[in-house]
Amino acid sequence: MKIALNLLQKGIPIKTLQSIAVPPHAQCPLVELRTYSLGYKHPVFSAVYADYVVYEQYHHEFMNQPRARAALLHRELIWRLALHSIGFDELPSVLNSISQEAVPFGLMLSVNGQTYFNHESSEEEVDFICGTYHVYDNAGNVGKISWWPRPQAWATSGLNMGFWSTWCKQWFQKRLNNIRDGVSQNRHLSTDDANGPMTNSQWKTSIKFNTGMNKMRKNVDAACCSFLATKASGKDIFLLSLMHF
Repeated sequence: MKIALNLLQKGIPIKTLQSIAVPPHAQCPLVELRTYSLGYKHPVFSAVYADYVVYEQYHHEFMNQPRARAALLHRELIWRLALHSIGFDELPSVLNSISQEAVPFGLMLSVNGQTYFNHESSEEEVDFICGTYHVYDNAGNVGKISWWPRPQAWATSGLNMGFWSTWCKQWFQKRLNNIRDGVSQNRHLSTDDANGPMTNSQWKTSIKFNTGMNKMRKNVDAACCSFLATKASGKDIFLLSLMHF
């Protein structure tokens, strides 16, 4: 458990899987869960700081739901946004057990004849955690903008080191300050930080940084997966370090 907690404290993604004997029909469709969303906006939508405050309020409400613990098991930014809402003191409790929602709505894996369950964040929940709006363009098409980079943009970023680094901490605090001090007041001319919500393409440009990071990260990921496949073991609750790209 000490190893698992150490991984969590560094923003390294893990899965806590608990063996539970349940019938196959125990799982339910995600549509039965309450959906959290910042909604759909018209083409003229321009976010102001009050919009960010509303997002943080909804985010805090969501993080108090049992299944929201899955966000604390995510990689880096999703993990950090979850902690920004509920605090670092909640991290150890994530390893105590899984909640009742893990069986009907969570991740189910079969390993060596046993069934394991854990929480799994849906794409809609991850988008919501990142502060995503659905915005119509003048042609009626719908795109997405978000206060924080969504996983697709983060995956190719120089900030994606596999753990929450000092560089990540500095970037996160700077981004928070920019939102609090600049949104709806001063806009940067470049896409380095538009202060308000940005599209996926804008985020990829904004947080690209060191292009050599992707190759190094993939090499580290391959080494970690090899170690876990040959050395790791466990019983009722076991932990797998997973990196998604």
